[in-house]
Amino acid sequence: MPIMMVEDKDVEGLRRGDRVCFENIFNRYSPDLYVVAYRITGNKAVAEDVVQDFFVKLWMNREKVQIYKSFRYYCFSAIHYASLNATRTKYRDTELSEELEDPSCVEYEMERAELSEKIHLAIDSLPEKCKAIFVDACIEECSYVEVAQKYDLSVNTVKVQVSKAYRILREKLTKEQFSIFLLIFLKSE
Repeated sequence: MPIMMVEDKDVEGLRRGDRVCFENIFNRYSPDLYVVAYRITGNKAVAEDVVQDFFVKLWMNREKVQIYKSFRYYCFSAIHYASLNATRTKYRDTELSEELEDPSCVEYEMERAELSEKIHLAIDSLPEKCKAIFVDACIEECSYVEVAQKYDLSVNTVKVQVSKAYRILREKLTKEQFSIFLLIFLKSE
């Protein structure tokens, strides 16, 4: 709970134009956002650009930022989609370079971006309550107890919803895609 209050304070400060709050947000989130961007793009420079662009846009549009879930979810969703767009743009607009001359390299990167998109679409297709609980418990790494308190549910209900999410994701993704999802996106127990 105290972390959420600090986060809320920084987000409100950001909206008011408080640079210290913006720096707190940047320092707290940029390393993890870079990892997500790098996993999707596979390129250090592109990942750095995606994260930098996100924070520039966040500052420029700070008064208009609308957060529907948590600020953390807002940041990670924005980075995810910006990384996918950067990957698409890279392959659409770039002339062949040494990095792209190997067709298997291009194919691998495109498959990785496509897989990431399929996984996120599968998560987005979960029923709203189930998705919110799943994201909090499995992706944002909140404990079942924290999630239960947040949504005023029993811990058992949280476990049931997470199990339901896993079942739906297994149905929507191939075995290989689901295995990769587990390896990349979920915390190690």
